[in-house]
Amino acid sequence: MIPSLCQSCSHVREIVSGKGSQFFLCRRSTTDRRYPKYPAQPIVRCAGFEPSKEGEQGESV
Repeated sequence: MIPSLCQSCSHVREIVSGKGSQFFLCRRSTTDRRYPKYPAQPIVRCAGFEPSKEGEQGESV
């Protein structure tokens, strides 16, 4: 996958489908409708971006 700002955001949850497809769920979308639930990738600029804490990764499912 092409590098995306979502990969290092504290608001991301990584979703991997049963077929191995990878998606980034934006958890900001649950409280602010300006953010799409599954933004088209790659994201290179986002007003809601907050870097994840060092060593912390989005949740995988």
